[in-house]
Amino acid sequence: MAETTLSQRILESYDDLTRQERRLADLLLENPDLLGLHSATEISDKATVSKATTARFFRRLGYPSFKTAQKKAREGANASEPRALPKGLERKVGRGQLADHLAGDVQNLVRTIETLRSDELNMAIHLLARAEKFWVVGFGDNYPLAHFARALLIRIKPDIRMIPIGGFSVPEEFASISPTDAMLALGVGRKTRNLRSIMRSAIHAGVQVIYLTDQAGRGSAEVANVTLRCRTRGVSVYESVVAPVSLITYLCSAVALRIGEQAIERLHFIEHIHEEWGDLVPGDL
Repeated sequence: MAETTLSQRILESYDDLTRQERRLADLLLENPDLLGLHSATEISDKATVSKATTARFFRRLGYPSFKTAQKKAREGANASEPRALPKGLERKVGRGQLADHLAGDVQNLVRTIETLRSDELNMAIHLLARAEKFWVVGFGDNYPLAHFARALLIRIKPDIRMIPIGGFSVPEEFASISPTDAMLALGVGRKTRNLRSIMRSAIHAGVQVIYLTDQAGRGSAEVANVTLRCRTRGVSVYESVVAPVSLITYLCSAVALRIGEQAIERLHFIEHIHEEWGDLVPGDL
């Protein structure tokens, strides 16, 4: 069995950490390599916590001492390396490989649910439900996730803005933002500088920002009001997006229920338009 990584240990203990310890957790989730490259004093300074807090933090994660954790990091237990193609993958494709894939996705879902804090999840739903209009932001690989989120939200709320939109300048679109809005920012996998800039500017504009990211994503009050993390570990070449898709679906459903009758009426009205136009084909094509 593979040894538990630093990031895994942090996520498993995150809800039990103190505010000071969470500063360390956020720092190391963003860059686990810091542990192998810097002393306890240097890491404490970077996180603006005491050295005693740092020592207590690593004991809470299950390491006998900071030195033990650092030794494991330097041995490569926490090294961030490109995912290699499993040996003999071309011979394993089939039901066995599919079973491994399914087990991995199930584990991603379970671990995501276990590590989500109910108070932060409820806050995200509340902030989205009371917003005058929604903004959905996703660049690169997150664009399909953003498109999916907008497709769900547009059914329950009339004014859903998406960034980026092909052919349109982002600043011109962003200029329509107001303090009564809420933003769902998606940062799973690779994050772009544009994403962080938009989130920071949204916070400065008084917008409520919900940041949905992966287990290594860092959230802070500077860029988000609520940060929701998903486990995205893949079993072979690609990372898994099952947990992010599931969480987006849950959030949108919960927001619809929180909005209440207005959302239901809009859903019914949309269905009526589809039926009136005859654009839905019953059964299989």
